[in-house]
Amino acid sequence: MRPLKFLYTDGRDVVVTDYMLKTKKAQYHLKGVTNFGLAIIKPKILPGLILTLIGVAFLADAYFHLTPHYNLLNMKPSTEFLVGIVVVLTGLVLMLITKRKYALRIETAEGYKHVVISRSKEYIDQVVTALRKAKMTSLSVR
Repeated sequence: MRPLKFLYTDGRDVVVTDYMLKTKKAQYHLKGVTNFGLAIIKPKILPGLILTLIGVAFLADAYFHLTPHYNLLNMKPSTEFLVGIVVVLTGLVLMLITKRKYALRIETAEGYKHVVISRSKEYIDQVVTALRKAKMTSLSVR
């Protein structure tokens, strides 16, 4: 039996050898991996959008007097206006700070899985490149 040839390691969680991919949670033998690649995980903007809409509702209520003077929240219109501004700004900041993530997506007999997730595309590209090399070496060994 020949020793394992390490093609990539990040020093903590991910190790790619010529026979397997080892992550923090699981090991995958390359014979069982039928397909792999880079996947983009889009950010979730729904919480920020909901906060922004709630803030706009507060601003509209304070500006157009849609509810009685002391509304359901018992706030003066000026206080409601300031709360609306704060909530709108919080929602906008929340939408802006969420960034897209990248994942190593592999296909096995069990289906597709995102096995490594990171905000750095270069990191995932390094793992994918190492997996390509490992697949090529395993094909040439046969």
